[in-house]
Amino acid sequence: MKKRKGIYALFTLAALSFLNPVFASSKTVGKVAADPGLVLRKGPGVSQEKIITMPYGSDVTILSYGKKGDGCVNEWVELIYQDEATSYKGFACSFYLEDVKTIEDENDNPSKDDDNEKEEDKEDNENNENSEDEKDKESEDNEKDKEKDDNEEEKTQGSIMKEMTDEEFDSYLNSQGFPESYKVKLKELHKLHPTWVFKSVKTRFSWTDAMKEESAVGVSLLNVNGSAKEAGLEGYLSTQPGNYDYATDTFHAHDGIYWFQANNEAIAYYLDPRNFLNEQGIFMFEELFYVEAYQKENLVDAALYSAFMKQFTPYFMEGGKTYNISPIYLASLSRQEVGTSDSNIVINGRAGVLSDGIDYTGFYNFYNYGASSSPDPKLKSLQTARAYGWNSQKTAIVEGAYLVSQNYVKAGQYTPYLQKFNVANDATKGVWHQWETNISAKASSAITTYNSYKSLGALDEEFSFYIPIFDNMPESTSLPNLGNPNNWLKELKVNGQLVTNFSGGTLEYKVTVPYSEQIELSATTVNDKATVSGLGTKELTDGNNIFEITVTAQNKATKTYKVTVVREEKPKVDITPSEPPEQDEEKDKNPSESKPQENPKEEIKTTVNDVLKSSGFSYDDKYLWNLTLTTNVDGIINALTKEYKIASINISNKSNQAKNEGTIVTGDKVTIAINGESKTLEIVIYGDTSGDGNISAIDLLNVQKHILGYTTLLGPYEKAADVSKDGKIAAIDLLNIQKHILGYLNISQK
Repeated sequence: MKKRKGIYALFTLAALSFLNPVFASSKTVGKVAADPGLVLRKGPGVSQEKIITMPYGSDVTILSYGKKGDGCVNEWVELIYQDEATSYKGFACSFYLEDVKTIEDENDNPSKDDDNEKEEDKEDNENNENSEDEKDKESEDNEKDKEKDDNEEEKTQGSIMKEMTDEEFDSYLNSQGFPESYKVKLKELHKLHPTWVFKSVKTRFSWTDAMKEESAVGVSLLNVNGSAKEAGLEGYLSTQPGNYDYATDTFHAHDGIYWFQANNEAIAYYLDPRNFLNEQGIFMFEELFYVEAYQKENLVDAALYSAFMKQFTPYFMEGGKTYNISPIYLASLSRQEVGTSDSNIVINGRAGVLSDGIDYTGFYNFYNYGASSSPDPKLKSLQTARAYGWNSQKTAIVEGAYLVSQNYVKAGQYTPYLQKFNVANDATKGVWHQWETNISAKASSAITTYNSYKSLGALDEEFSFYIPIFDNMPESTSLPNLGNPNNWLKELKVNGQLVTNFSGGTLEYKVTVPYSEQIELSATTVNDKATVSGLGTKELTDGNNIFEITVTAQNKATKTYKVTVVREEKPKVDITPSEPPEQDEEKDKNPSESKPQENPKEEIKTTVNDVLKSSGFSYDDKYLWNLTLTTNVDGIINALTKEYKIASINISNKSNQAKNEGTIVTGDKVTIAINGESKTLEIVIYGDTSGDGNISAIDLLNVQKHILGYTTLLGPYEKAADVSKDGKIAAIDLLNIQKHILGYLNISQK
């Protein structure tokens, strides 16, 4: 927005002549430094009623300084602001004032003022003596100047872009330094939306250095919960040591329980701006400063989506106007961080007493500010809200907008992309300064923003997009294959015998076998979604026989094991005749008496299912239950082998370490092997959600947190919480555990 400083100054001087004189030896003055303006309020606090918005650069007279806080990091000041016709008195945050100084008040010298007025009158009389021709010429010149100014104001960047020919737009992109790989997509966008303005941002890192920074452990994460795992998103995760264990097929979380380190391919894809130069993705690069022309309440409504959130639209508008940040972005950010439902304790004010023993009722945090890198982000979010004193929804939204604006937008992170990847040359904070660790969040919020604009027909507004360019970028980047990445063997057998010292991470083995014409190679994989080639019956020859076994993970990653089989020499045959063995006449007469009796159960091939049925325990494909609270290791082994002595039983804890003694608890594992078949089941003790073998207040708290959404119980612990056995975890389960603890009820393990 252009300001006509000369005209504005004339009107200001004219208006000042109507002010009542203030007689003082000196006065403190300053200028408004907030762009586009600073709100003047009736009292010292953002909750106080607004009087007027003082434009950027306005002169103010400061009367007194007051308290800090309530939306102001510095002191609130009482001041006088004079526009073209009216004088206003109120309060504003001193943080947004500049050029504050004390000057002599000219009203102290009335006689001097009178002299000045006389001098001005004299000059006016002299000017009035100009000829009529000069006046006409001056009037004509002024009209031309005014017409020129008006034309310049109409020629906005968007309108200039719209009028460009294809050749001119190509030259413009070249002047911005966009490489050809950018230009092709930007030209397509320009045809769709000719008023959009694309500007390049030179990064402070080369592509290689940026990748090094963003690939540091814990910096770039992805949320891969159960449904995301089923969708194959494990293929986007890092398998480097410290992030993943191939032997157990376990990813190590770096935040909460589902936030894992992204692999380099996924990071490169989201870091590469070229992948988002389309109608939706481009809003990752939208300039986030406040633009009055199109950032209206209806667009904020669309971004907030739900009726519950739309009631706060005026607060998002106020935060955006006051702190020069897009209220539409604030709304999209809030929707991304806390959702749109009033069931979220971070925004509904009904948190109550949380795990730290503090009552957070009446505190709010609409941007989840300060909640990153925490196993309990809702608790940390409310701790931040309490520390800032955000005890109303308006305060949380408006003051939160200040923090987002001051610490990110005004710190060189003025697009959503830059708030994740802090790489702009003019950034004032290190690359570590990022709004979130989630590498895909800004791509998702860009879609929300796009849909909001589209729903209200605002896509042809004059948006400005700041798009980063790295030195030494690769030709292209793409997302990695979906699917589990594990391509390890769990075991490898030759003729049914486990290869000595086998480990999934070791690729070459040498095995010596007795003389035979062929061998049988068999194997199992760590992850059941992997496939194996190279197994089966293999012919042997003299010397070394080399066989390759290739494991292909679900995400197509391969690993090849090499087994060298050495066949022993063929044994020599002794052809010396020998006497036939003497026959025992008694045995011949009664052969059945000399033959030992065999166990009938061992004549039939027993299965793992037979062993489980005989134990009296309950089971399915994953879990084993119906154990008493005091069952120990020997007890479960005896129950499983009472009818089938040849069954092999192994007990391990949740960390897969052998457990040879002690009480059986939720999360322990039992492995049953018989006749070449093997199965591992996790143990469930109903009510024991903590895995300590007891049912106590800890388990009560675990179930309560699960119901409220603070934490999530998984696997055997989730099943153990469903003490009512109705397939869900609800208040009835909480009540039953409480009754058990008080002695009113014994939780059934059947």
